[in-house]
Amino acid sequence: MKPESLLSFVQISDTHLRPSKQPSGWWLSNQPADLLRSAVTKVGLLKNVDFVLFTGDLFDRAEAAALDEFRTIVQGLPCPYYVCVGNHDVVGQPWPGRLTKADFASRLQLPDKLYYSVALKPGFRLLVLDTVPPRFPHAQGRLPAEQMEWLRWQLLVHREEIILIALHHPPVAPAYFREFRLHPGDGIQLAELVAASPNVFAVLSGHLHVPRRWNYRRRPYFSAPSLGGPPNAFRHFRLELSPKQARLHYDWIPVTVDDVRRPLWFPLSMGRLRDRRGRYRLQLPALAQGKQKRASRLNAAS
Repeated sequence: MKPESLLSFVQISDTHLRPSKQPSGWWLSNQPADLLRSAVTKVGLLKNVDFVLFTGDLFDRAEAAALDEFRTIVQGLPCPYYVCVGNHDVVGQPWPGRLTKADFASRLQLPDKLYYSVALKPGFRLLVLDTVPPRFPHAQGRLPAEQMEWLRWQLLVHREEIILIALHHPPVAPAYFREFRLHPGDGIQLAELVAASPNVFAVLSGHLHVPRRWNYRRRPYFSAPSLGGPPNAFRHFRLELSPKQARLHYDWIPVTVDDVRRPLWFPLSMGRLRDRRGRYRLQLPALAQGKQKRASRLNAAS
C-alpha cells in the first residue's frame, strides 16, 4: 500500500540579502537575491508543497530595503510562507534604515512578540520561537522564561495535533558550536519539553549555515544549510504515514547561480550524507489515533 502523504514543506535559511551592494563577508555568496529567486523557482517545481519555512537571517545587516526585496521575491512562492527572526534580521536600538524587532514584526505582519502558533492544516500546527536577544541580537540565542511557558501551554492545548517547532538557534548542537547555538540551559529545557511532548515530530533551526541532523531522546533536530552562502541549498521535508509507521523524509536541494563562491572549505559545509538526505522513523500517537478514527469513519460509511 502506498504511504499516505500528510505534510510537505520546505525549509530555507540564512539567505542574508544585501541590497546595499556592500561587500559581503568571506563566508557569504555575492548574489543572495539571485539565489533566493532560484530557490523560489525550484520550490515551484516541487509537487504539493504546503508551506515554506524561513528559519532566520533573511537579511545580512537588518536593512529595511532588504526586507522589501525579500517580500518582492517570495511573492513567487506557490504556497504560504512563515518566518523566524534571526540575529542578522534586527538591531537592538532604532537606527535609520535598519529594522528593530517591532519593524520586523510590523512589516512582515507578524505578532509583536515574534513567537506565534499557526494551524497549517487540520491536525497540524507550527510553533515559531524567537531566540534573538532584544538588546544584543548577535549574542548567543536565548529562550526567556515567558516564552518557555507560552510554548509549554501551546504544547498542552494542542496535544492532539502534530506539531513542528521552528527557531533560529539550534537548541541541541554540540559544544564546539558554542557560539552558534541556543544557550545550553535554555536548550536543555526546550529539549526536555519536546521529549515530554510526544506529538512534536521535529525541531528545525538555522544559524549554523551547515546541514546537521541530531537526535535527542528519539526526536530529530535539523539545522539547515545556508542559502545565501555555501553550501547554497535548502531542504524539502515530507511526513508520510504507512500501515506500519510514520516517517519524516528529508532531501537536499542545491541552488546555483553564475559566479557563486566555492571556497576551499566548501565540501565541509555540506555535512555528512545523512545530514543532507534520509528518513527518520517517528513515534506519533496522534497519527495512530487519527488513522483509527479515519478507518472507523470509512467502516461506518460502508
